[in-house]
Amino acid sequence: MSESKKKKSFREIILSWGAKLLLALLILSFGVWGIGDYVAPQHSATAVATIGEIEISSHEFQSEVRQQFARLQGVFGGNFTTEQAKALGIGDSVLQSLIQQRLFAEGAKSMGLLVSNDLVSREIRDDVRFKSPGGDFNRLAFNETIQRAGLSEAGYIDLFRKSLLQNQFLSGIQNSRSAPSLLADQMYRYRNEKRSANYIEIKHSSFNTIPAADDESLKKFLKDNAARFTAPEYRAITLVQMRIKDIVDEIDVSEEQIKEAYDDRINEFKTAETRKIQQILLSDEAKAKQAYAKITAGGNFAKVAKEIANLEAAALELGTLTKAQLPLKELADAAFSQAVDTVSAPVKSPLGWHILKVTEIKDAAQKTLDQIRADLKNGIAAEKAVDSLYNLSNKFEDELGGGASIAEAARRLNFKVRKIAAVNASGLDAADKKIADLAPSIIQVAFSTEQDQDSALTDFSNSGYFILHVDGITAPALKPFAKIRSDIELAWKAEQQASAADKKAKALVDRMKGVTTLADIAKELKVTVKTTEEFIRTGAGLKAQLPGTVVSGLFKARGKEAISGATNDTHFITQVKDIKPANPVIDKKGLDQLKNQLSSNISNDITIQLANALRGKLGVTINRSAVDAAY
Repeated sequence: MSESKKKKSFREIILSWGAKLLLALLILSFGVWGIGDYVAPQHSATAVATIGEIEISSHEFQSEVRQQFARLQGVFGGNFTTEQAKALGIGDSVLQSLIQQRLFAEGAKSMGLLVSNDLVSREIRDDVRFKSPGGDFNRLAFNETIQRAGLSEAGYIDLFRKSLLQNQFLSGIQNSRSAPSLLADQMYRYRNEKRSANYIEIKHSSFNTIPAADDESLKKFLKDNAARFTAPEYRAITLVQMRIKDIVDEIDVSEEQIKEAYDDRINEFKTAETRKIQQILLSDEAKAKQAYAKITAGGNFAKVAKEIANLEAAALELGTLTKAQLPLKELADAAFSQAVDTVSAPVKSPLGWHILKVTEIKDAAQKTLDQIRADLKNGIAAEKAVDSLYNLSNKFEDELGGGASIAEAARRLNFKVRKIAAVNASGLDAADKKIADLAPSIIQVAFSTEQDQDSALTDFSNSGYFILHVDGITAPALKPFAKIRSDIELAWKAEQQASAADKKAKALVDRMKGVTTLADIAKELKVTVKTTEEFIRTGAGLKAQLPGTVVSGLFKARGKEAISGATNDTHFITQVKDIKPANPVIDKKGLDQLKNQLSSNISNDITIQLANALRGKLGVTINRSAVDAAY
């Protein structure tokens, strides 16, 4: 494992506040906001795909994959691995997205469409995510937002420009899409029709006269159902885990280091004074003075606001703010110079005239060193443990390079050696019990390492490393008949009971084609006729666990036609009780939502057809070897 790889995985997770602040300042130093020239990154000569004469470089592909992986880690947590991302098809998804962008860009180019720098700048400035409370473009908010997305300024601008161009190209499809009203009406009626049903249950366990099976029958059953009784592959491994948590308690942290960290990060431990503020905003001074006079004479703040400014109570709340969060200096000075439950004289600003009321004050506070000493110590120890573990991992690899086994190397460096006699791909032992403290990534590596081989020293999420040796592999094998005879017998009996229930249910359904009713059948079987709640075709609304085949059958049924179906342990015989047609006239909101959904689906279908047509016209070639090498 290279030094750069190890350093990155641990350094990033403990990046200090000072480094983050420096990074923000460097980004701010780009200068006054504007869309100017920027240097495009140099791409690798190897292309992962070609669209006409346009190439998608492996550099761009790798960058986008990394961003998508980082987003998924944010959703699934730090244990989300590259292997899992590959299993989800992230690489192919990213590649197809990049190809589609190029296709639409070429389509836009052929139509003579352009997106100017001024348009890009204006659209970004108008994005509400990047505005200050006063409505101005906030450069810091912009930088923070694109950093969280893992993008540089140049990268974000490039993506935004492509997005605008694509939207412009597809605007004819997007803006003209509208599902026919008749289609929406009929679809609404189909989806929202409700039915209820009467039903009886035939429990498989009620067939208790099944004769015992002899060994010959059970052995045949075992042969016919071998997969059910086959033990999975097991692996015996020797595991060494080098984790931060295993060495952090051994790290010495001096009082001087704790004090230094406290002083360096003092602003983190300060909480600014906050005030909960209400505001009446008026357009002219005369009304502001009138309102102020009424309030100071004893009038209720909210009532005066309603009477003179026609403001509802909810519109008065500015919220709980620090002085720095108030966008206008005159308002900040006024609000933070008055006592609680007092009202300011009218204050003039570019927005009009303000009367402010402070309803709550929370004083500025600062956590003392004693309050956070333990947290600081743990943080410093964890940071030092990263360096220590990195150095130990290098020594470990040196030991292996000198011919030591992983067990020998571990003992020399005081790491615990763990022997696991048997683990399957689900993390279970030979007794089907979950093996404790065994991460999925360890199991994955164990099952991708050959017998009698060491794995690579593997980065263990954000907590350290691990390495393992595969001591033995037990191939999947049919379990011995003698040991599992009782399990086979139970499974055989359950199958016989299900078969008997199925025959019974079919015979009863045939009888119900004549004069026999569901009530007659229930009486004969000594069971109760039950009634479902109203439900739609998806089964939504049902509380009873009716099989999906029964639900769909009930919506196809005519009259009192009997419908049967089964779960693992129960057969059902059902009949439609009531039908309630859907009425789109009385649910305009629901109908409109469905129409919008159908319109969006139509638009997406046309967009896909357009993309396919452009593929055919321009030609798309994917370099699979370059894709595999890049991802």
